[in-house]
Amino acid sequence: MSRERRFCLSVVFEFAGEPDHMMHSLLENLRSMVPGLRVTLISGVFKKYRPGGLRPGRLLNLACVYLKVAAHLLFRRPDAVIVQSAPPGIQLWTVAWAAFGKAPVCCWLMDYHPEFEARALERLGHKGLARPLRALDALLMPRFAAIITLDPAMTALVRSRAKDAFVLEHPTWVADSTAGVWRVSYSPGGGVGPLRLAYSGNLGKAHDLRLLRQLLEAVGRRRTVRLFAIGGSKEGEVRFRELCSDIGVAIEFIPRVPQFSDLRGLYERLRIDAGIVLLSEESAGLVSPSKFAGYINFGLPVVYLGPPGTNVATVCRRFQGGFWLRADSGAVEMDAVAAGLLDERQMAAAAAGAHSAAKHFAGFSGRSLAGALAPHLAEGLA
Repeated sequence: MSRERRFCLSVVFEFAGEPDHMMHSLLENLRSMVPGLRVTLISGVFKKYRPGGLRPGRLLNLACVYLKVAAHLLFRRPDAVIVQSAPPGIQLWTVAWAAFGKAPVCCWLMDYHPEFEARALERLGHKGLARPLRALDALLMPRFAAIITLDPAMTALVRSRAKDAFVLEHPTWVADSTAGVWRVSYSPGGGVGPLRLAYSGNLGKAHDLRLLRQLLEAVGRRRTVRLFAIGGSKEGEVRFRELCSDIGVAIEFIPRVPQFSDLRGLYERLRIDAGIVLLSEESAGLVSPSKFAGYINFGLPVVYLGPPGTNVATVCRRFQGGFWLRADSGAVEMDAVAAGLLDERQMAAAAAGAHSAAKHFAGFSGRSLAGALAPHLAEGLA
């Protein structure tokens, strides 16, 4: 009687102590699809994420993961590897070391390093330093057995570096499929009083406030606006306070809620009309905004201020689930969006579109990603 062949999968996951529902869901589903799967996590000395990429603890974590990956791939020789793109550049380091054991590597590209760093160097006038980073990326990206991207903009950027690689475009997803289950009971945009807008999540460097300022001013000429910032960082609070103080918009800061499902009760209490998603033009393809899921899963229209090629752009364009402005939008477009946010019929149509978009994105899960990825990881058994 033959024994079942073990399939040894190594997963580079910097913060293994985080309750990351996506990674855990992916691995759980892979275990059910790949016979004999054994998973080894390679993580840092600190298991939970804390903001601040240049903190001594984060730098120590980076060094720890880099060293552990090299040692593991040199001496353990797994059948396949999955690597997320944190700490920065770890995916390129991983695929280079995996060549010793000829293990296929799947890159789950959450944030596109080192292109982040290359563009930052260019902004500082150091184009000569940006070129070798891009050359290294172009050399190693084609070596991946599979690359998971999050949206069309990221896929296009990856294709420019690795045109023949197997690219699997798969958006991020929420812990549970909530489409049609947790919708708010009121009609967004149908109330009286100020327009109540929410910004849920951290406000990072990839988030440009210039368009938001213009939109809030355009709406403010018609009706009072109230902004609610939910679960942000201290740095984000400072930026929001400065913005709202300059233009006379009232803002309230709300702590992060424990569970995703708790957002419905919060939106109900605050009577939120629409949710804001921000992304700078130069960040298209580098990150993929995921905050929109926290709005559309509850039937709230989206106000997207950012470039094309993202999943939230799909919500606005394909499903008509919100209002979209780009950096080059003029006064006419700005006024049209401001008027739409105050029009009950347009808001009702956007809420219906958001619900349709939520049902579409509910089709993406750990199971769908595992089903698409399993055949490529199984090449390690050949």
